[in-house]
Amino acid sequence: MYKKIIPIAIMIVILCFHSRVKGEEKGNLKIGYVDIQRALNLCDAGKDAAAELSKELEEAKKKYEEQGEELKREKETLERQGPLLEEEVLQEKMREFRAKYRDWERFRRDTENDIKQRHNEMVEKITKELIEIANKIGEEGGYTLIVERSLVPYIDPSLDITDEVIKRHNEKYRKKRHSSSSS
Repeated sequence: MYKKIIPIAIMIVILCFHSRVKGEEKGNLKIGYVDIQRALNLCDAGKDAAAELSKELEEAKKKYEEQGEELKREKETLERQGPLLEEEVLQEKMREFRAKYRDWERFRRDTENDIKQRHNEMVEKITKELIEIANKIGEEGGYTLIVERSLVPYIDPSLDITDEVIKRHNEKYRKKRHSSSSS
């Protein structure tokens, strides 16, 4: 954690020194912060992405649980029939069962990995958009520095621009969603 704080503290000291050297008053140093995680969780795009991924995960889970139940029934049948079957036939059925089980495990793992990857891609895309909006707010508002909230142990809550970032992102997202639904 301190590895993240030290560069920020150094940057703030340099900015303060820089503003004094240029003859600026302390009041001209404008700092803000944005809580990207909170913005991600509260913006419309983040909520929609979370709902979409949750739905996909539930559907996939239902599918592989059904397949798992089918495999369980097949195993129970094999265990009951085992003593009645010839050794070669039993061995062949066991090999087939193990292959089906491996395929089921692979399907389950691949499905979960695909959903995790899609989650990461969505989070990365939305986070990038949120940061771009924070940058724009910084430029428009004459900010000297906007930091990510998780990087500092304390910062005055009055410096929070997260709600503005969420508001602007929602406006942009609604326009994009509206234009794609009317096409």
